[in-house]
Amino acid sequence: MSLRAKAEEWMRQLEARRPLLPLAPEGPADRTADEAIGKLQAEAGDDPDAQAVVSGLLLWNGNLDRSHTISQGIENPTGSYWHGIMHRMEGDYWNSKYWFRRVGRHPAMSRLHDAARDLLASFRPGAGAPEADRLIGKLAAAGEWDPFRFVDAVEAQVLGRGSDGARALLEELQHLEMSVLLKYCLERV
Repeated sequence: MSLRAKAEEWMRQLEARRPLLPLAPEGPADRTADEAIGKLQAEAGDDPDAQAVVSGLLLWNGNLDRSHTISQGIENPTGSYWHGIMHRMEGDYWNSKYWFRRVGRHPAMSRLHDAARDLLASFRPGAGAPEADRLIGKLAAAGEWDPFRFVDAVEAQVLGRGSDGARALLEELQHLEMSVLLKYCLERV
């Protein structure tokens, strides 16, 4: 079975997993999956697109450290995108934004915006809503995916300045973000 086929199977499993990965995971959600996904790194070799797939799968399973080791060695916008997500998930928000500045406008961001449009439109923060809720409202109104505003919303939520509804939506958006970026990566393997 090819690396792509194995990665697609893991992607299907990660997409279907519930509950969703928290905004700030404390480690791999499934250690058995983590080991199996980690073995794909040898098959990826020096191909940065294949390495990005492995980094993304590890991150989606909550292994920030292993994902980080791989993504920081991928010197292209996709590697920086995975690197930015990883730093956001670990709570290093400033560093996350640094990596998103290195990404620029990634092609996966327009796909993510299209995929997230209905989710964002369904969220209506009321008057006096907590900070994370208001930031989600601004993200919805932006007209394009704004990774910096998403980082700000996640930070506010993790720091306790958001509603339960905001947390659930942010986790769903994070899940969608990883799905969209991983699909983008798989197209190149």
